Formats: sequence, C-alpha cells, structure tokens
Amino acid sequence: MVKRETAVAGKIKKRKGRFSSFMSLSLSFMVLFPMLLLMLPTVVFMFLSMLPTLIALVVDAGSKAKAKYKWLCIGGVNFAGALPFLFKLWFGSNTLDGAIDLFINGVAFIIIYLTAAVGWVFYRCIPPVVLNCVEMSDQRRVVYLRELQAKLIAKWGEEVAEGVEIKTPQFPAAVARKPAAPDAVKTPAD
Repeated sequence: MVKRETAVAGKIKKRKGRFSSFMSLSLSFMVLFPMLLLMLPTVVFMFLSMLPTLIALVVDAGSKAKAKYKWLCIGGVNFAGALPFLFKLWFGSNTLDGAIDLFINGVAFIIIYLTAAVGWVFYRCIPPVVLNCVEMSDQRRVVYLRELQAKLIAKWGEEVAEGVEIKTPQFPAAVARKPAAPDAVKTPAD
C-alpha cells in the first residue's frame, strides 16, 4: 500500500514539474516573442555574430565531459567582439538592412569571428597552463610538508613517525640542479 502511495505521489510531482516547466516556457515565449519583433535588427545581428558560440554550445552539449565550459569561453569573447558593432547598429542605422549591411560589408564580420577564434584558443591553451601552475604549487607544498616532517622527527624523535614511511625532502628537478663547485668535479682521469 505504501509503495502504491509513493508511486502516485511521484506521478503527481512529475505532472506538477511538467506543468511548471510548460508555464515558464510559455511565459518566456509570451515575453520574448514581442521583444523579437521590436528588436529584430538587434536579434538578427546578434544571431549572425554569435554563430560560433551556438556551434560551440551544440558541440559541447554532445560531448561526454562533465564540465561544459567551451561555449562560455567562446561566447564571452565572441560577445565582447560583437558589442562595439552592436552599439554602432543601435546609434546608427537601426534597421534590418542596416544590421545585415553592418555585418556583411564592414570589417565587423572579420573582427567578430576572429574574437571567437581567440575564445577557442583560450579554451585550448589556458587549462594546461593553469594545471601546470597548480601542479607546481602542489609540489612545493609537498616539499614544505616533508621538511616540516623531518624537523618534527628531529625534535621529537623517531617515535612520532612510528608506522609512517619517512621520505627525505626532494626538490623538483629544476630546483635541485645546482652547479657543482669547480674542485668537486671529478674527471675520468681520477
């Protein structure tokens, strides 16, 4: 009996969820459709300008990656490239023909799509740089903690490290390489 009641309650929740989703969608349509008609030149210009972002959104939605930031990275830079020309449209010839002419005939097309390409470059290049920075920071933290561990063992004795593997501090390869003193260098003749 309890299972049946929970199943019925689940169906009711689904129906309410669908209804609220339908209501929000229809309310959005009722607000956005008149805005589309009132601001048609802006909508057409932004649609043409933001095509690389739309493509990135479609590609990102199809990927299996958990975090989908490609469209945000590309879209932000793409929007920044389109914004000056959008102002030019608003304060100039704000007609449908003016929007299409501004996008096709001027340098707007080249600049807007080049800024989208810069967004793609950011998306591809910045994560490895950040990963390397975090990795170097983590390595330095491990070295510091190992030095602190060695100091604690020197101060309190070996009993505090009982059952714990003790490692000597090791520096990354770039830090550990120090030039040897000239008299300490051994030659093959020695």
